[in-house]
Amino acid sequence: MTTQSYDLIVVGGGAIGLSTAWAAGQLGWRTLVLEKFGVLNNLGSSAGASRQFRLQYAQRYMAELSLASVSFWARLQGHTQKTLIRQNGSLWFGDPAVDSQEGGISAAERVMDTLHIPYTPLDAAQIEAQFPFKNLPADYAGFFQGSGGIIDLKSTEEACLDAALDTGWVDVHEWEPVLTMEETGTGVRVVTAHGTYTAARMAICAGAYVNEALAPLGLSAGIDIWEMSSAYFALTQPAAHLPTWFVFQNPSDSALFYGFPEVDWAHPCYVRVATDFPDRIITDPSQRSGTPSPKSLALDAQWVRDHMVGLDPEPRFTATCLIALAQNSKRELLLDYTPAWGSPHSNIVTYTAGWAGKYIPILGDMIVRMLDVPQTELTYGDYTIPLKHFSIDWGRPE
Repeated sequence: MTTQSYDLIVVGGGAIGLSTAWAAGQLGWRTLVLEKFGVLNNLGSSAGASRQFRLQYAQRYMAELSLASVSFWARLQGHTQKTLIRQNGSLWFGDPAVDSQEGGISAAERVMDTLHIPYTPLDAAQIEAQFPFKNLPADYAGFFQGSGGIIDLKSTEEACLDAALDTGWVDVHEWEPVLTMEETGTGVRVVTAHGTYTAARMAICAGAYVNEALAPLGLSAGIDIWEMSSAYFALTQPAAHLPTWFVFQNPSDSALFYGFPEVDWAHPCYVRVATDFPDRIITDPSQRSGTPSPKSLALDAQWVRDHMVGLDPEPRFTATCLIALAQNSKRELLLDYTPAWGSPHSNIVTYTAGWAGKYIPILGDMIVRMLDVPQTELTYGDYTIPLKHFSIDWGRPE
């Protein structure tokens, strides 16, 4: 087999890998994307039809990253006629004192105040009057932020793929997992069953499969893989205005739910409602069951029955997806230079973990900028994002 040379090899052809290839292609970097499965698959973190877009975060730097991502979404929108983000607003409500993986209501309000992000505070009665919810505890409160919305995930992946290929500098190889990788004097060499490839730089964007991708380097990233359930519920009356939403409740994580409005790209006449806790936490994607937990579905259905208006509480179109999350609770995302062969390497960057759908087009740019010139922070307009917030606690495979 002959050896082909590239400027960048991207391991992982999901949303973030394709976004990275698009950003690299815009710089004229000859780029190879190696995907273990087919692109646009439902086997990892890109599974499912929709994701939430929001500006609010409990951490200022995450909210700034959301604000900075808006212009990148606009650029990506130029590569498709499909609407990538349907802007129907974001509603957070529940117990303002509760914190979760998503942050918390009071903390997010403080950050929005600091960054001058507009929002409307709401009490329980106002939420029930404006949105299709019922029987909320009287002490619940929250806010509506009008810039939030719902991401058409598969159309976003397709747009990233088309944008990358349109640069003329990107090759995408499906069904071609990496077997080995090694250092060369000028970069990296990657071997697959179909060929040998060299490049000056490498981006590992393998999501839940990150530790499999890192194994040839003798490294592992500290992640937990959540297998999570979701379901759709049939509308029983014309749909009222329903934004994307998240409810914060006590006494435990099993009281957290989120949802989406009806969309035409996923089960029209149905609304998606999901539990925001894992059915199970696994260490390897091969351990996934693919079957939603009956307990999770029952809790989901009970929430719909008790607190939502105009929905049949019978779960339909049930599924699971894999979400990689940092074991370090202080890390929302994991994005870092990859220490390989005994030293920190600025020519290898690893991204994994986090609720990153809202950052798809800007994360590719971040990765390429890190690979172009060593960075400790990235500036986008008025916002400077320190990369220390995303550092990975590196380990060795067990």
